[in-house]
Amino acid sequence: MLEISVKTASGPDRARPSAGELAGLLRRIGADDDHFVVAERLPEQAQVFLQAWRDGDGPFTVEHRDGGPERHFRATSDDAARVVEVFLDWARGGRDWRAALEWQRADLYATPGLAPATRAAAEEQARTAIRTGFRDFHEVAQDVCDAAGPEDAPVSLDEARRIVGGLWEERLAEQAGWPEVTDADRVAQAFAALDAQGLTARMNFSCCSTCAVGEIAAERAPGDRGFVFFHCQDTESAAEGHGLAVRYGAYAQSGDAPAEDRAGIGRAVVAAFAGAGLPAQWDGDPDRVIEVAPLDWRKRLPRTGA
Repeated sequence: MLEISVKTASGPDRARPSAGELAGLLRRIGADDDHFVVAERLPEQAQVFLQAWRDGDGPFTVEHRDGGPERHFRATSDDAARVVEVFLDWARGGRDWRAALEWQRADLYATPGLAPATRAAAEEQARTAIRTGFRDFHEVAQDVCDAAGPEDAPVSLDEARRIVGGLWEERLAEQAGWPEVTDADRVAQAFAALDAQGLTARMNFSCCSTCAVGEIAAERAPGDRGFVFFHCQDTESAAEGHGLAVRYGAYAQSGDAPAEDRAGIGRAVVAAFAGAGLPAQWDGDPDRVIEVAPLDWRKRLPRTGA
């Protein structure tokens, strides 16, 4: 087994894969939903990783980082076997991989082919996703790439990764000054408590309230009597400083759940947030959402290679 963890676009994450598993993951990348492999050492070392990206059957773009962005290098290769050898040697703590490719210091963030207005719109899209804290680097880059409409200038995935890269580093620098426990951590504590009480508790769940209500029952565990969630638009609103809308309900055998059952779930939600040290505003009406405000939404970024 290799003392690394591996992330791919199609998941799931793998800890301590075999050499054969890692080779297979690298050889298969290139499909629309499977562009990259990111390897990090175990135990984890901050900003130390090796990653490869590929579009279709084109060349591999291979990058390694040995610390901050000033120690980030890039190479390309058409040779899948060579890329596999580089990853295996790196994972085993060897040194041959350093001379196996023609590494160049990476200009990580420049997008000379994009018009300033297109870049500005892409940056705003990326900032919104980064502020929420739920999307990893590669998901944010894909979001930026996919956001352009038919009337908009396209942003390639490589350009999106460069745009996200600089903003990601800025956010990491901001996080260094955050308190050990943030309000976003307290929200997670409240949801963990609610999950332990027999509620289907989901954060950043689905795109909107209508979709989330339609999908939440599929997440139900045996014995769950009700549910609580906030959806992606709620997360964005919280990240913009508007507080967090928390939605809830009770499961029913048929038809609508009784108002008192729904109100009981609401009271449990308010109590869980109070226990986590957050103010929850609710008038007791089971048809009204619970507002958690004021709230300073600072959620740390997922720990993945950029």
